[in-house]
Amino acid sequence: MLRWHDDSLTLELAVRDLGGARAELGSLAMSPRARARAGERAHRQVRDAADEGTRHEETWRHTEEVEGWRCVITARVDGVVESLDGHTLVEEVKSVGLPEEALANAEIAESWRRQLAAYLYIAEAAKLPRPEGRLRLVSLVDGSQRVVVLHPDRHFAAWLRDWLRARVRARTLWLAWRHLRRNAPVPFPFPDLREGQGEILAAVQDAAARGQVLALTAPTGLGKTAPVLVGALAECFRSDLGLFWATARGTQRWIVLDTLRRLKEAGLPLRAVVVPARAEACAACALGECLGTAELADLVPLAEAGIVLPAEVAAEAVRQGACAWALAVEYAAHVADVVIADLNYAFDPDVHLRPCLGYGAPRRFVVVVDEAHQLPDRARGWASARLDAVLLDALDARYRNASGAPFRELAEQVRGWLLAEAVSGEPRLWEPDDGELADTLARYDALAFEHARCVADDPRAGEDPWRQLGQALFRFAAYADHEGEEVLSLTDGTSLQLICRDAAFLLEDRMAACAAVVGVSATLHPTWFWRERVGVPADRFTELAVTADLPAANRLVLVARAVSTAWKDRERERPRLLDLIERSVSAVPGNVALFFGSFEQMHDLLGGLDLPGRERVVQRPGMSAAARAETAAAMAEPGRVLAAVLGGVFGESVDLPPGALSAALIIGPSFPPPDLETKLLTEWNERRWDDGFGLASIQPGMTRVVQAAGRVLRRPEDRGAIVLVCRRFLQNELQEYLPASWAPQPTSRPWEELAEFFGEGG
Repeated sequence: MLRWHDDSLTLELAVRDLGGARAELGSLAMSPRARARAGERAHRQVRDAADEGTRHEETWRHTEEVEGWRCVITARVDGVVESLDGHTLVEEVKSVGLPEEALANAEIAESWRRQLAAYLYIAEAAKLPRPEGRLRLVSLVDGSQRVVVLHPDRHFAAWLRDWLRARVRARTLWLAWRHLRRNAPVPFPFPDLREGQGEILAAVQDAAARGQVLALTAPTGLGKTAPVLVGALAECFRSDLGLFWATARGTQRWIVLDTLRRLKEAGLPLRAVVVPARAEACAACALGECLGTAELADLVPLAEAGIVLPAEVAAEAVRQGACAWALAVEYAAHVADVVIADLNYAFDPDVHLRPCLGYGAPRRFVVVVDEAHQLPDRARGWASARLDAVLLDALDARYRNASGAPFRELAEQVRGWLLAEAVSGEPRLWEPDDGELADTLARYDALAFEHARCVADDPRAGEDPWRQLGQALFRFAAYADHEGEEVLSLTDGTSLQLICRDAAFLLEDRMAACAAVVGVSATLHPTWFWRERVGVPADRFTELAVTADLPAANRLVLVARAVSTAWKDRERERPRLLDLIERSVSAVPGNVALFFGSFEQMHDLLGGLDLPGRERVVQRPGMSAAARAETAAAMAEPGRVLAAVLGGVFGESVDLPPGALSAALIIGPSFPPPDLETKLLTEWNERRWDDGFGLASIQPGMTRVVQAAGRVLRRPEDRGAIVLVCRRFLQNELQEYLPASWAPQPTSRPWEELAEFFGEGG
């Protein structure tokens, strides 16, 4: 990792930091730890067999002056030999996963050539006699070796200076910008602050200044984005921090970008970038074929643009011959004031953006988590895994010949786990014997070299089920220390699942790495529960609940008490429920959203509804971003009924056109299904916090309800109604999760209250 000393204009780096894709010949199917141990053994064997007089693990230092900066490069050379014929042999050892024949014909990775070229360049600068490079490739599969002789590269000096110049210019760009922005006042991007926005702005700035984690709860439609941005940027500018805006869905980017543009138009010096998913940014990355980087990138054109979108980054990447995703990350890490990306890139231990949020990053970031109520459950997914019988069947078919017997034997052992204690397909807890998982992983690692030989003899295209098995085993093993508490393993005879009940252990280090965190949502109740589940200590936590809301006279909240949507009542209540929906929709002159607990319930009821004069706009599972945008835009037209599911994109993340909805009918509280996972969460919450059903079912169900209802009233001038369709909404434990300002009215004939409400408005 690069180490910058701005006061002395010094950059420290190692030769391994010089960029290029991480190289590996013959990727071995084994755990990273086992791969590292095998590589260490290969290096020891080479050292033990080396000629007398070889100097091992020698450290060299070299200094380059680049545009006023002193760049100190450190090299740790595997072997140096001063030969009798006057040459200085500089050796680099690489362990590879190819057998002898494949190794002999393999193409040498560019980054390996570059590493040795750097050693030779440093050796020449140090006046060592006639340096010559020797790249020794050692096969871990069969012990064979290949030696590639490399001579000093006359182009390397120019390349190195270009690489250092790109780094130095990016840093200089940031330092000059930092000085400019440090005393820049951050204006509010709208003429006036709404009620509650000033309170939000001050709380965010204070939390960022004190390095705290702020849980900010504010009603939908209040306008949280602007005060959060202004408060966070004010402290980031004052303290030379970056701002990382983490979104749960890509659709949430645009309101942030719009607010940033308003700030820039108001005179704020501002640079921002969207970092999309890698496959979304770069077509070659999507195919696994991208060898490009942005290591020689000139960031000035993007910096001059200020706020750059993925299309603009992609165009600049084409011009410079760089990977578009890598270029976006370079701009994010070194130049941008604001980085907008998925919350995976902030908190997932496997994919977080290390150049921005990793150890040794050039600066620290305040992280804003939009729709923060989604973070704990998203993190639970990161710590979960699944092994299916279908994968084991594919493995048996792929390795059915005699040489595949060891692979099939291990697969049969794993198949035994799937069948363990499973009765009639009912999921049961799987509790491995002491050391069983570790022993299985060791067996898997031990077969890595045999697997490499098989693959070399039979190189088929497509996914290799043996590698897929290993990936699942590694994940099970990674969280084995938490087995029985935060994570549990379940088997139903056809699959083995690792289910995470509480991901606080996974998030606590990522939270600690942030300069400060602001979790923003309309539904963080209860905030202590959110704090516990994201792994934040109480002494670093603060909270703010803004009660200011849109004008009460503009909102009608009803509870339809005459019907039940409970599963046991659905068939009996269906005719009455259909009648209630039809009458209620008819009583609303504007567009209406119907939010259902599941796609199954939605399609069942939609099939029986008669909604004359209304065009249906229906959510479908797995809609593309373009389809979601088209569906949202369709709601700008009158006479529409949106049918969507609670917890889906139209219930939480996609902003419909302003004023698109006049009413929303929430068809039931949308509790999680009463399956084994919900039961396990209930047990965990009961044991940990003495509220099993409330925290495992009511809390997530009512969070979806409040989020969906928030689609109706988005601006002070909006006027609309929310109908909670089910008598269960009158229960005290459910009403506890409703905003206090709602004051829901129970009714048996909601269409009458709706007609009166909208008649008054007309």
